[in-house]
This record gives sequence, C-alpha cells and structure tokens, in this order.
Amino acid sequence: MNGSRKAHLKYHIREGKHVKRFKAPFVWALILLFILSTVPALALAGENPKFSQEQTVELVKKFFDTSIYDKFSIDFRETPEGRMWNLNWSTSKEPYKRLYVTVDAERGYIIQLSNYSGEDTRKSTLLPKISEEDAKKIAQEFAAKLQPQEFAMTVYRRQDVPPVRPLIDIYTRHYNLYFQRMYEGIPVIDNGFNITVDAFTGEIINYNFRWTFEELPSPEKIISKEDAEKVFLEKSGLTLMYRRFYNYETREQKVKLVYQVNNPHNFYVDAFTGEVLSRGSYGYPIYFDGAGAGAAKQAESELTPQEQKELEATKKLIPKEKAVEVVKKYVEIPGDYEQRYAGLYEDYDNPGRRVWSISWEKTSGKPDDYGSISARVDASTSELLSFDIYDSSRYRNDFKQNLDREDAAKKAGDFLKKVQPEKYLTVKLENPENSQPVPEKTREFVFNYTRQVNGIPFLDNGFSVTVDAQSGKIVSYYSRWYDTTFPEPEGVVDEGQAEKLFLEKVGLQLAYMRFVEPEKSGYRLVYSISPSPSYTFDAFDMKPLDYAGNPIEEKPKPEFTDIKGHWAEKNVQLLVNMGIIDSQGEKFGPDEKITAAEFLKMMLTATGNYPVGKELGIILKFGTSVPPEKDGEEAERIIDAAVRAGFVKKGEVEAEGPITRELMAAILVRAMGYDRVASLQEIYVIKAGDAASVNPAYRGHAAIAMGLGLIKGISGRFLPQAPVTRAQAATVVVRFMSTER
Repeated sequence: MNGSRKAHLKYHIREGKHVKRFKAPFVWALILLFILSTVPALALAGENPKFSQEQTVELVKKFFDTSIYDKFSIDFRETPEGRMWNLNWSTSKEPYKRLYVTVDAERGYIIQLSNYSGEDTRKSTLLPKISEEDAKKIAQEFAAKLQPQEFAMTVYRRQDVPPVRPLIDIYTRHYNLYFQRMYEGIPVIDNGFNITVDAFTGEIINYNFRWTFEELPSPEKIISKEDAEKVFLEKSGLTLMYRRFYNYETREQKVKLVYQVNNPHNFYVDAFTGEVLSRGSYGYPIYFDGAGAGAAKQAESELTPQEQKELEATKKLIPKEKAVEVVKKYVEIPGDYEQRYAGLYEDYDNPGRRVWSISWEKTSGKPDDYGSISARVDASTSELLSFDIYDSSRYRNDFKQNLDREDAAKKAGDFLKKVQPEKYLTVKLENPENSQPVPEKTREFVFNYTRQVNGIPFLDNGFSVTVDAQSGKIVSYYSRWYDTTFPEPEGVVDEGQAEKLFLEKVGLQLAYMRFVEPEKSGYRLVYSISPSPSYTFDAFDMKPLDYAGNPIEEKPKPEFTDIKGHWAEKNVQLLVNMGIIDSQGEKFGPDEKITAAEFLKMMLTATGNYPVGKELGIILKFGTSVPPEKDGEEAERIIDAAVRAGFVKKGEVEAEGPITRELMAAILVRAMGYDRVASLQEIYVIKAGDAASVNPAYRGHAAIAMGLGLIKGISGRFLPQAPVTRAQAATVVVRFMSTER
C-alpha cells in the first residue's frame, strides 16, 4: 500500500477455523501482532493516526468481553468529521451477537457503539426488570468511565414520553437516556451523551458521544433576553390561523382556531448582534396530495347494500373522457405523449370525494428524452385539482431565464383567475421570506397561496403554482380545499396577550448551536425558541394542542395522598410512574371497589392495547371528578376496546359494575393468550376450599391464574364472586406484568 491511497483504507482481520483451537489470549496476541504489522503501510495523506489499532482494540476490551466473539474486523475512515477506527466483533453461530464500535483515531475516544446480544428480552415479561433510575445510574457510570472530564460537564435531560404510553412498545424494550453538555450554564445543542440501556439486562446497547472541541464564545456582552424577545416578535412571532386536524383512523376532521409559532425550529437570534439567523430552509410549501391510484374488485355475486351504494354513487360521476377534456382545457398534451394510466378512486383525505387520476408519458423511447404529465380531476364537480409536467429537456444546460419573480407571479395569478376564479378571491400569496434565498438564475418559481377565512389564514388550504422561468408556462398546479365549517373568531385571545403568554410559558433560551455557512462554520451563541411539546395553541385559552388538536395536559404530580403506608402502596405507585394509573386527583381510594372500566383500562394500557385515548376522547382517570354522562360515555368506549382486544366478551361486563375475582382471572388469562386452553374446564383443579362455587365458564381461568400466582387464595378460599378493590387490582396487574411469557 502506498501514500496515493487516501480516501478509504480498510483492513479485515478474521479468525479462521484453525485459530479457534487456541485460547482467547493467544488468539488476540496473533491478531494484534498482525494489526501492528500493517502500521508501516498505513501511509495516509497526512500523518498516521495518533491512536493506533492496538490501542483501539485494547480500549474496547477494557469495557467489553470480546472473547465471546469468533469474528473480528477493523477498518479506517477519514472524513470531514475526522479520522476514525471502526471495529466489528460478531459470532458466526446462534444466538448471533454483534459489537460495533467507532473510535476517534486522534483522541482515542469511543464515539459510538452498538451492542446486540442476539436475544429478544422483550418477550419475557411486560414489566421491566431494570427501573429507569437504575438504568440512569448504569449509563452515568459507563459514560463517566469512558469520558470522565466531558461527562462532568453534562446534565441529565429526561426525554418526554407521550401522554398515553403503550407499555409494550416503550417500557419493555430499553431506556433512552440523554446527558446534555453545558458551557457556562448554557446548553450546547447536539453535544453530549446518548445512551440506551436494556430494560431487562441492564446492558448498554447503544452509545453515542458527540462533542465539539472548538472554542466556544464567552457569554459576556450579549443582548438581553428581553431584546431578543422583541426581535422574535418583530421578525417571527405567532400567527392566528385555522388549522385542520384529521383523524385518519375514523376519517373525521375538525377545524380549530389556533395561534401557531412561526418557524419554531429554525429561528435564531445572534446573542451578540441581534441578527436573525437560520440553519437552513424549513419553510415548506403547503402540503398537497400527489396523484394516486385506486382499484375495485368486480362483484361476482349478489351485491351487498354497501356495494350497491358505492356503485350508485359512481354512476353520477363524470366519465374518464370528460376528465381528460378538463385537463386539456388547461394543459397542452403534446402529440408524442400517450395515456399510460387512468384511475377513479376516493380521495382518502376527503371522504366522499371521487377523483380521476390520469397520466401520460412521452413515447420517444430515448432514455435522455423523457417526459410525463399527471393530473387529478374532481369526478363530481369537474374541477381540476392538480397537474404536474416533467420534461427532461427543461433541465439541459442551454437554459435561459426570461422571467423574473414579478413576471412569473403575474402569470401564476392569471392562471388561478382562469382555473379558480371564485376561490382566487379568497387566497393570499405567501411571502417567501422564510425560505432559502432565490438564486439570481433559477429555472422555475414556486408560488403558494393560502386560503383566508374571516380574514384569518387557513394554513392547510390553498394553491401552489410553479412557473417555468424560461417559457413562462405553468408546469405544476396543486389545489387543496376542504368543504368544512369554521369556528367564529369572537372570543379569541388577542395577539398581544397570546404573545405575552407564549413568552411566559415557553419563551426563548440561550444555546450554543452549530451553523454551517459558506465562509465559516462553527458554533454560535444564540437565542432560540425553547423546547416545547407543541408550538400550536388553542386561540381561545392558549392551551398547547397535540397532533390531533386535543389539549396537552400538564403532567400531574405522580402520587396520591391516601396510599402512603398502605400495603399496596409500592404497586400503586409503580403503575402511576409507568402511566398505567392516572393520578390527576389527590386520592386513589385503594380500598374502594374497582369498576370494570377502571380495571380494563389498566389492563389495556399495561398490554399496549389501550387505544390512542386522546383521539377517542377517553378521559376516565382515578381521583378525577368527571360529569356522570361523560364518564359513562368514555367508560363504554373502554369496554368496547376491551372486547376488541379479546379481554372480555360482549355483554359480559357492565362498565360501571364491579369486577369479581373469577372475572378478573378470566381477563388476566385471556390477556396472556390462554383463553382457548382455559376453556378445557374438566382438566383443571382449583386448589381452594370453595372451588365448587366457581362459575364453570371461568373454572380453567381461575386455575391458571392461581397456578401462575396472579391471584392468591384468601384463607384457603378463592372467593370467586367477591368484588375486587383498586389496591388488589393494582397488585394483580403488577404480578401480571412480572409473569414470564
């Protein structure tokens, strides 16, 4: 190997079958000897790495037992990010294990590792064997051993979890822990330790260390936070707008008046000059659906009422030929283009709307001369919804720009007046100031028009028009327009008060951030918008809204005042900490009888079957006063979800009724997937003095539940018809989650 080989150097060192006969220390001695023999050949463009292969391997071996692997490779990378050694250990037999480590070749720091044990620990129990606090200690000790000096400069940042936590997806896999770097009490964004700990074994399964060693500017002589807030309000601020929230499962939509923070993830104020900065373009145009395709199976038997209804609806739609005429009215289809596709389907985003989707392609057959046209037409109203024209000839080097932005904007406006004369009067052309600067020479201009309702923008509706800067032709057009009702703006928080509340609740923070710029890249001290679970707020009360348009409730203090010293305190608090029990009130009522809805909600949440409650409106919480009619409605929703999950049979329980011990046994066994086995009643023996009083339908369930230790006898009896208390239910749920699957 000579010095001319610069970009990519790779070495593989693997143990052959004959090597496996030797003991591990001897094997590694041979490997390291071979590694060292390659050092003279490692003639890079510059000097050799300061940290050698031998040092790299020995570093990893300090923290991991590599003798369990029978395959090993090491390679070298030199990139703009730096020079790195990549080490990969693996096993050739089941269970397949792998350890992948990246080491900074100049400083000798482990900057990344991935540790795969080859075993799926998630299936053993639902309840993690390692607590989050213990996982945090494991991560802290590991990082402190690897990078003691840097780790001492970090603070722990707990990752927020969703209000509704599907335990089977979050708690039974691993804990993601983040330690944020601080400098002069100010966070350095993207600097710190990301560590993942297995929730069952306590092993480090992922580790990422990111740190800049460049000098950071001192926070002296910076502008005040108040001055930065003035810049924010002047240059960005909040906008009152209508927002559509769509439930893709139920296909229901609602429109709400909201205050939206403008560009929250890409607005920064230089802490020294007050200049507005950007880390790139995040100013996306209005989202529009692309052309799609739908298909229907032809009925081969008698039509169902649903099929008949669908066919009757489609008979009233325009034929494909009429849709083609609509397209040709606004789009020229050249003679060398032929139709390749036509489909009629229901617009998934607009229930009830049927759309023709049609496309043409150029027939020249030359690979360097490709062209296509796609269009969508409303099959009920004959309205042109969108089209897109692509021609490879537009992107050749002989391009000549004949239009500036002002000329192109006029053409876009004239086109909309023609294709959407009435709707054009209710839209507003957006200012592209938040987008990347338009270059002096550009092939096309994109114009976004936002729908206005009651003088308020409806961000999800409007038009997008693209104009070719050479020919002046409209090369793409997209329309998104919903027929819906809009809330009146009377009673909304005024803009000044909204901005004041936002700055009080969220506001700005000082942070060091890296900016990539043509002349000089590096870290700058800026004021940025503080992290928040949402940057969309209800315009009437300024409560933050989630993706479904529901208020994000402040996390309650996770404790009850009436469980301290109770025999079930530990189990109740554990379920509170895990989000299985909501603690929005002061009292839990541990000795009160639990209702079917309350117990089933706990079970659904514990198994990850709890529906996305915020979308379904499920608000049933322990210790919370809920209007009876609302409480009953939501309780019934929980029962329906439990029926779908197979925990109860339809009509088996009443939402507000009690749960008996024998019914609890049936729910537990069904949740474990043993219902079919439990139905073989005759083969089971219930070791309880009152076994004969167990309902025959639940006999197998009771025997299995007792056999697994989920339910324990009381004074030698099972007490099948006895009601279950909340404390008993919490204890049983913890046992259920701790049981090996």
